[in-house]
Amino acid sequence: MELESLKYVWHTLEGKPAGRHGSEQEIITLLHKRSKGPVAKMRRNLLGELVLIIMTYIPAILFYLLDFGGRLSGIAWLFFLLMLLFAGYYYRKDKLLREMQCVSCQVRSNLERQVRTLKKYTRFYTLTGTLMIPVMTILSYLIIRWKYPTPSGSSLYYRISGIPWWQSPLFWISLLALLTIGIYYINVWYVNKLYGRHIQKLQELLQEMEGE
Repeated sequence: MELESLKYVWHTLEGKPAGRHGSEQEIITLLHKRSKGPVAKMRRNLLGELVLIIMTYIPAILFYLLDFGGRLSGIAWLFFLLMLLFAGYYYRKDKLLREMQCVSCQVRSNLERQVRTLKKYTRFYTLTGTLMIPVMTILSYLIIRWKYPTPSGSSLYYRISGIPWWQSPLFWISLLALLTIGIYYINVWYVNKLYGRHIQKLQELLQEMEGE
């Protein structure tokens, strides 16, 4: 297990006399070969997420860019911008996880700081993954209404005759609010499954080391 390996490296490097670089290098080499630890799993999950985002967003971008005579290209650029933001997030998170695998660094201080940063990343990801639903929906709606405005005279007709309940703005706002709340809890479960459990393992490792 990576946790036990980190613990062993920690105590070995702290109690090892200066000059015994051979045994240190053997420990580092051994640990780098391990691929079932929490950090390695998080890196694989992160790569899978990035591939999924690319495979999902690129067809959506091409659809809005090429269809509708290019009139809804603004939505395509929204998806492109969102994909770039996610790609930047994944890059920074992967960089942090790579640093966490550097067992030759100052393990104790670095690991504590990196775990705190990783928790901030996951909270940010949960929040933005939730907020992007209402934001993208509202912006897409505004772009569609801008490119395909309501025919003149129809607004007066609807105000006189009334509109069906399913066309009421209040209905769609309520539905969007319920959807956002549901997406939030799904994101909490999803992020915990991919990262939260592994972060908890790292925190347990730190607590064990603090108690020794």
